[in-house]
This record gives sequence, C-alpha cells and structure tokens, in this order.
Amino acid sequence: MSVDDLLSRAVVVFVTREPYGYPHLDPEGLEREFGDAAGELRPRLEALAAEMMALPFVDSDLWVGTRAAEVIMSSRHPELGPDAIAALGFYYSYNWR
Repeated sequence: MSVDDLLSRAVVVFVTREPYGYPHLDPEGLEREFGDAAGELRPRLEALAAEMMALPFVDSDLWVGTRAAEVIMSSRHPELGPDAIAALGFYYSYNWR
C-alpha cells in the first residue's frame, strides 16, 4: 500500500505541538489547513489518535515503549507516512510519561 499524503499531512496538522510546545489534538488547525475537507478527515484522525492511545505501554523505558507503539501503528496503517507516525508517537509518549 502506498502512503496517503493527504491523510499523513492531516495527522501532522491535527496531532501537533504548536503553539504550546506539547502534543495535543488541534481541530481548529485542521480546519484552517484543510477547510471543508476537515469535517471528513476529523473522525478518521480522532480514531487514529484513540487507537494509538489504546495501545498498551510495553516497556518501562519511555523511548522503547513509544518506538514499539509506532511500529504497531505503522504496520496497522501503512498508508501513514513516517511524519504522521512520529506525530502520533510524540502524542503517545507525552501522554504516557
């Protein structure tokens, strides 16, 4: 399966650290960036974020546990590019620390 550039870019916009410096979900940023398409993208993005957060933390080391979760999401969602997986991973890591 090839990478879905639109979806991947939407993940990076929706799961952001801007402007606060910590990862959070940004529906307003999604609307600014994608306009009317944000309404169609948002449920999928919320589901991806929820799926990521539902993964069990598999190691006592935050880095190792986060990388393991990223590998799982990458294998489940090959349509997501590396930047999207990294954004989800940062969100996961921040919420598990």
